[in-house]
Amino acid sequence: MFISPGGPSYELDDVLRQAGAVFSGRAGYPVAVNYGSACGELAVCVSEVGLVDRSGLSALVIEAPAVRLGLLMDRFLDAVLAPGGALSVGGTWWCRSALHQIMAISEPQVGRRLGERLRAQAVHHVAVDVRDRSADLAAIELLGRNAHKVLRRLGAYGESGDPRAVPPFTPGTVDGIELQWLLESDRRALALVARERAGDLWRAIEQAGHEFGISCVGRDAATRYALLERTRRSRLPGN
Repeated sequence: MFISPGGPSYELDDVLRQAGAVFSGRAGYPVAVNYGSACGELAVCVSEVGLVDRSGLSALVIEAPAVRLGLLMDRFLDAVLAPGGALSVGGTWWCRSALHQIMAISEPQVGRRLGERLRAQAVHHVAVDVRDRSADLAAIELLGRNAHKVLRRLGAYGESGDPRAVPPFTPGTVDGIELQWLLESDRRALALVARERAGDLWRAIEQAGHEFGISCVGRDAATRYALLERTRRSRLPGN
């Protein structure tokens, strides 16, 4: 997983700087907080689609025999995911990539606490292995009203183009770059990719999303849009 073929490689930070990113330290990690206008970037998400660097996210990989992994999920999630399944619990996305493997994706602070809890479990179960892949992987987020259109163009929904036809945690390829999609909703998705190919993937997504109004968006606007989305969903009938 996340082994990409060779080819031209662009450092993601260099790509972001060329786009005009303003960086600031957040949780010990440099974050592109804006590209000149957080208000304008928020408007992009509301009406079109934003491209956000989320490479500071924590990515923990837990491997264990299927039965043991099921018991661990039942303990932490009160549910057992099938391969390809994903569930958000306690500020963490739990994504089952295989019968013997699950990935936990979260903000760094949450990931540190979760890692401690998981390693405490692993001490008592030799067959459970917990690895921190945060330094190896980059995360790129698509966010906004037209996100689903870009995802369809990128092949994230498979040959049919129907999001219902693919699991929420699904492998993909963009311009020969292997990645893993976390399809959170029709307005939000994460692409997880080997860090050394993140700049190439960013450029490929930008090109694919050009006709749908894609634009670079910093963390400040992305955070505000996420709050707007939570408010919008809470007002939907049935919530």
